[in-house]
Formats: sequence, C-alpha cells, structure tokens
Amino acid sequence: MAEALCSDVHRLLISPTSKPFVKKKAALTMLRLYRKVPSIVQPEWAERIIAIMDDPDMGVALSVTSLIMALSQDDPETFKGAYVKAAQRLRKIVIDQEYSGDYVYYKVPCPWLQCKLLRLMQYFNPSEDTHVRDLMRESLQRILDNAMEMPKNVQQNNAQNAVLFEAINLIIHLDTERDLMVQISSKLGKFIGSRETNVRYLGLEAMTHLAVRTETLDPIKKHQDLIIGSLKDRDITVRRQGLDLLYSMCDSTNSQKIVHELLKYLQTADYAMREEMVLKIAILTEKYATDVK
Repeated sequence: MAEALCSDVHRLLISPTSKPFVKKKAALTMLRLYRKVPSIVQPEWAERIIAIMDDPDMGVALSVTSLIMALSQDDPETFKGAYVKAAQRLRKIVIDQEYSGDYVYYKVPCPWLQCKLLRLMQYFNPSEDTHVRDLMRESLQRILDNAMEMPKNVQQNNAQNAVLFEAINLIIHLDTERDLMVQISSKLGKFIGSRETNVRYLGLEAMTHLAVRTETLDPIKKHQDLIIGSLKDRDITVRRQGLDLLYSMCDSTNSQKIVHELLKYLQTADYAMREEMVLKIAILTEKYATDVK
C-alpha cells in the first residue's frame, strides 16, 4: 500500500500547482508512510523536498521540516543540503522577520519551526563554510538577545524557553562559538535557579553537555554552589541531573569541595541514587587524590 501511494504523494508535495493545504497534508502523509516503510523515499527526491523548506507558507515549511528531520536522522549524507537551507530559513525568521502574523505565538515568531530548524542542524556535523557559520552565529546571537526580554505570561515564557534551549543545544553542538558559549553558561545559571522543575532540569542537562564540550570550566564553576544545592531538590530527576553535572564539571581545583559535598549528601541520598553516587565518588577520588591516604 505504501509503495503504491508514495509516488502520488511525492508528486503532490513537489508540484508548484498544489495548494499549501495539499502540500502540508502530502508532507505529513509521506512522513507517516516513511515511518512504516523507510525504503519508499528515493534518494533522488532529496533536492526537491529540501527546496520546499523555502515555501512562503509557514505551515508547509513546518510540515516539510518535520519530514526532513526524520529523513536526515537516518540518512544525513543524502539530505545534507538541508543544513544550509535550515540556517537560511532560520535567519529569515529571526533576523529578517519574514513570517506571517498568524504564526506569531505570544510575541515569539514561529516557535515550532524555529525549534525544528535548530534541532535539524544538530543532526549534521558543523559546517566549515564561513558564510554558513556567520548566518548561524547571527541568528543564534539574536535568539540569545531576545531571551533577555522579560516574558509577559506563561505562554510566552514557555515558547521563548523552548527556542532558547534548542539554540543552546546547537551552540554546544557547534563547539566553535566561544563568545556564545560564555553567554549561555550565564543564562543556564538562571535556569538552574528557576522555580519551575522542568526548567531547572533542562538547565542542568544543558550545562552538563556544555561541561563535556567546553575548553574551560570557569564559567560553569561560577554556579557551583547553586548546582550543589540541586542535590537537595524535591524532584529526584533534578537531583540525578545535578549529580551528573557535578561529576562532569569536577577538576583538580574543585574536586575536594565536590567530593566532600557528595559524601555529605550520600548519608541522606535516595537508595536509587546511592550506588551511582558511590561509583562517581570513587572515580573522582582516584582521579584527583593528592594523597594516597
């Protein structure tokens, strides 16, 4: 059935005479068919499908980007052209402000499409092209700047944070933008101190990824006391993520303090975490011990 339908669905998707509603449905239908039978999508279709990311209709662009995300995860080499296209489309939204007012959600333009474009670029190796890097750097900087604005309500806050976290993950993935890396460490510090559990968890998770990739841990160490405090969080997932971050950010300058705090917390820690804690304490002690005794 999938093989019989796929050619017709593809024709409707790439046809210049198809209406936006039809293209949206075609893209989502092809995504469903692909998940059932991955072999139905032909490699030679890649260029035409990627080109639709430039469609002026935001709904079409969103649907096609969802399709390309699935295709790129399985075959990044064939769909590598989507990387540059995603960077260009993101710039049009964030910098050039080319979007329909219907897709502005509580003052955040096309947050769903922004998140998908940022996530899509994480599926590929960072580009060596300076022009593409400049495009991405400018867009990412604007997203970080926009995040400085105080949200007026919960909806705007959620949309803004969703885009910001994907931008942070992309910056960490690129691992080349030092100025942006320093900026996101301070922003993540604010998230760790948030009153919302989900935001605290995401902040700790992103900072753990940053600690693994960054050349210097100094910006992260500024939030060390706050991170240690996360071990006492009422939510066990936050406590676990705090433990992972402390382990990742430990070095010769703060190992004594971190191990001391972990030993102190071990006495009251959840039984589900104790085995992992003992293992991490043992590894850190062996790695950074200055005295055999």
